[in-house]
Parts: sequence; structure tokens; C-alpha cells
Amino acid sequence: MRKEKAKIAKMQNRYVQDTQTMKKTRNRRRVALARRLMMLAVILLVVGGGITYAYTKQALVLKQKEEQKAEADKKLADMKKEETELQSSITKLQDDDYIAKLARSEYYLSKDGEIIFNTPTEDENKEESSN
Repeated sequence: MRKEKAKIAKMQNRYVQDTQTMKKTRNRRRVALARRLMMLAVILLVVGGGITYAYTKQALVLKQKEEQKAEADKKLADMKKEETELQSSITKLQDDDYIAKLARSEYYLSKDGEIIFNTPTEDENKEESSN
């Protein structure tokens, strides 16, 4: 079969040359198009990867900030509760009867002629029983 092809002579006229030139040009354009599309795909991939990275990083930062906010809100609620307790304590400490009762219970102070007896509490009874 090779011998048969070798016997066939190629035509060398203007039409054949133009056709060959057109095929070469078309092939070069296809290769150039493929390269441009490949470059575009790489650029889109890099940009998409960058956007994805930035999004995930921002989502992580947002999650951390939300956790910090929840923790701060909890602290705020605890501090407000403590503030109301302290305000209540301040109000009670302005009452002379409460101060006298507190002094008797905490510091074992007594009125004139009063005798203080120290009785064991339940906690002390449990400790003595366990020993």
C-alpha cells in the first residue's frame, strides 16, 4: 500500500496551496483557542479557590465571634444578676434591724443581758459522724 501512495503525485496548484494554508491556519486557531480556554479555566479555578478560601476563613472568624458574643452575653447576665443582688444588699444594709440581726448571726454580738449559745449545724453533725 505504501508503494501505491508513493506513486500518487501531489498537485501543486494555487487551490491546493490555499487549502493547505487554510488548514494550517485553522489548526493554529484551534490550538490558540484551546490554550486560551485552558488559561481561562486555570484563572477561574484560582479565583474560585481564593474566594472559597476567603469565605471559609470568614465563616470561621464569624463563628468564633459569635461564640465570644455568647460568652460575653452570659457574663453580662451574670453581672446584672450580681448587680441586683448587691443593690438588694445595699438596700438591706440601710435598715438598722437587718444590721443588728447580721451582727448577731455573723459576729456573735449580743444585746445587753443576752446570752449566745452556739449550736452545731447539720454540716458539722455530718462531719462528726463521718469521722
